[in-house]
Parts: sequence; structure tokens; C-alpha cells
Amino acid sequence: MMRKLFFTLFLVSCSVKPHYSQPETAVPETYRFAPENISEYVNFAWWEQFQDPVLAELIRTALKYNQNLQTATATVNQYYAKYQVAFSQLFPQINVQADAQRNKLPTNTPPVYSFFQLFGNLAYELDFWGKLRSSAEAAHASYMAQVNSRFNVILSIVSALAKGYILLLQYDDQLRVAQKTSQSFFDMWKIAKLRFEAGVISEMDLKQAEAQMEDAQVLVKTYEGLIPVQEDLISILLGAAPAPIPRGKSLAELQIPEKIPAGLPSDLLANRPDILQAEQNLISANAQIGVARAQLLPQFLITGRDGQEALQLHNLLRNLNNFFNSQLEVLEPIYTGGSLTGQLHETEAFFLANLHTYQQTVLNALQEVSDGFINYQTSQKVLEVQKKEINALEEYVRLSKLRYFNGQTDYLTVENSQQTLFAVELSAETTQGTVLASLVDIYTALGQGWDVEADYCEKCADPSPVWEAIFP
Repeated sequence: MMRKLFFTLFLVSCSVKPHYSQPETAVPETYRFAPENISEYVNFAWWEQFQDPVLAELIRTALKYNQNLQTATATVNQYYAKYQVAFSQLFPQINVQADAQRNKLPTNTPPVYSFFQLFGNLAYELDFWGKLRSSAEAAHASYMAQVNSRFNVILSIVSALAKGYILLLQYDDQLRVAQKTSQSFFDMWKIAKLRFEAGVISEMDLKQAEAQMEDAQVLVKTYEGLIPVQEDLISILLGAAPAPIPRGKSLAELQIPEKIPAGLPSDLLANRPDILQAEQNLISANAQIGVARAQLLPQFLITGRDGQEALQLHNLLRNLNNFFNSQLEVLEPIYTGGSLTGQLHETEAFFLANLHTYQQTVLNALQEVSDGFINYQTSQKVLEVQKKEINALEEYVRLSKLRYFNGQTDYLTVENSQQTLFAVELSAETTQGTVLASLVDIYTALGQGWDVEADYCEKCADPSPVWEAIFP
């Protein structure tokens, strides 16, 4: 009963904080370039669709040990503590104080005497203009902004790890292509050497074959260097020292989902943690205007003291000398040299800056989704063409070698056909990786997955059971 009466005292008082409503944003009804295989939005662990248990385990490990996520969690705890401090100012501040004195007085009086006091202090600011509530609301919004910032870190880690793993598999495949082609070039060089020794071809043809073999070896060594560098990057995301990374399926074996659960563009406002963070920052800035406005108005403070005093310690608790005082202080700013007005203008400008940041964040999200759709569909079409091109080039290489061995063409034709096939095969592996990476980009842009695999954070949800009662 007393709690309800206490909170009613807050609610009947005036508040000079501006009313907040979610800003209007230019969100279209449908996505541009959305693929046909789109479905309703459902937040889920999208990386499991690849059906690679190794990738899923790597992501679980990263969410447990990644250092950036640990930092983000600590920051959430820090802002939670700031919110607790601001929220505590809504309640009376009570403390107990004990004093003991030993005094020497002038002549004609007892030379030395002791004096003891035990009393309680109370201080309570009447939040008539909503200054303390606005301050608590600003702290709460800042805290929730950090909660969403942590979720954004989770989303970034999952995205970076998935794309890093895809790139690692891509390098594996490209290394295999380079090794296969290098072996083919080596076999051609041995044949060219025998034909040169037999006087069938010139030394120039032999050197061309040798150069082609060495050129392939350069790419073999290049990918052999890229793979451990990529493993080191993934290790750091896992919160571990550089080490080899296990593989599950090959790049071509990773499953592509039949449908992409994109939902509607308006869903981004509730699903993207960076948009949620930007809006919480806006709510905090709006509440700070209320604090700055209240500073221009009279402040009411109730203070009180109740206790005991005695000249001897054993008499302190006998209620022989009680004392009590209370007072109401009113502080009205008259002249501050423009300081308080300047603070109000600062908070208003800060709110506008956060408003435009929020709107820009929404626009960036729409662009990222649209770009993801474009890259995904374009890379799929390019990959289809490249596969057909590879089939044609493989036949071309076979025919060019046949004609070369029959003396119907020179070695330059064979070399060009093999080099072209080699380049297209490497490019096709890159495109295959781009298809999967762009799919990751789409899920990231949609804000999916972060509230499914996020490790437990004790203070990453609204902690106040009375928050709705005070801020309906």
C-alpha cells in the first residue's frame, strides 16, 4: 500500500519532459530486388541451414569466448550500474551517523569533556518537475542501448565467423584447383621435354611449358599462405591464440536454403539491434531535455535529522537527550550567466543529432538488405554461367591437347586454353564463396539470429520490476 502511495506521488507531479514517439521513417512496403524464394520473418539460428556441424560449433565457441563480446557484456554491466545510481535518486536517501568528540574549554569550566551523538539523516528531493524521473529514464535508455549494442556485437561476430569460415573453405578449394592445375602443367612439361629431346618441338615451346608450370606453383604457394592467415583470423574471433581450424563440409557441400525468411521492411525497426540501439539513444536524449528544462525551475528538497546526544557514552541510548529537526529547502535559479539555458539548447541539439542518426541507421539497413539481395542473386547467376564455361573449356583443353600431340597446332594454343580454364575455375570458387557470403550478409542485414544463440547475460534484460509502474 505504501509503495503504491509513494509511486502515486511521482505520477501526480508535473513533468516538463517532451513526449516521445517513434520517429516516422521512409520504410517501403516491400524490399527492392527481393528474390522470389522469400518467406515471412522468423528469427532463428540461420547458420544451421548450412548443415555444417563444425561451423555451428565454432559459432557457439565464439559466443562464449570472444573478447569483444566479453567487453560488450562488461559495458552493459557498467551502464546497468549507472542506471541503478540514477534510479536510486527517486527514493529518500537515509543514513546513520555517529559522532564522538573530546573538547577542552577555556578556564573556569571543566577542562575536558566528551560529547557523543547518534542520529539518522534523511534527504529527499521532491521530483515536482520530473527531473529525477527524466534522469532515470535517460539512464535506463542508455543502458538498453548498450544491451542492443551487445546484441549487435553478437551479430557481427556470427557474421564475421561465418564469412571467415566460408572464405577458408574457398581458399581450400582454390588450393586444390591450383594443385590439380599445377600437376597438369607439370605433366605437360614432362611431355614437352621428351618431345624437345626428340627434336619434335623447339626450345621455346619447352620454356613456355616450364613457365606455365612455375606460374601455377606461384598460386599454390599463395593459397598455402592465405589459408593459415585466415585460420589465425578465425582463431581470434574464437577468443583463442592462432591455431589450425577444423573443417566440416566443403564449400560446394554447404546447403543453400530454399527460402529466405526476410519478412517486411518494417520488421527491421524491431529486429536490427543497431536500429534498436539508435532508438534507445534517441529516447535517452529526449529524457535529457526534461532534465535540462527542470533545472530552470525551482527545486524542492526535504531534509531531516533525528537522534540522541549525551556527554557520556553509556547514556547515549537512554533517550535522555533526543533532538529532531526538519526543513524544506527551495532553490530557484535567478541568474546563471546563461549556463542552464545553454545546457537546454545542448540537449535539444543532441536530440536532433540522435534523431538523424536513427533515421540514417534505418536507411543504411534498407541499403544493406537491398545490396545483399542484389549480390546474392547476381552471384548465383554468374556461378551458373561459370559452370557452363568450365564445361566448355575442359572440352576445349582436351581438344587442344589432342591437336597438339597430332602436330596440328602449336603449344601456345594448349597453354592459352589451360590458363583460361585455370582462371575460370579459380573465379568460380570465388563466386561460390560470394553466393554463401552474400547470404550471410542478408541474414545479418535483416538482424536475424542474435537472440537465439546469445549466451546468457544476467543484466541484458530490463531489470526493474517497478519500471512500468513509474514509467507507464
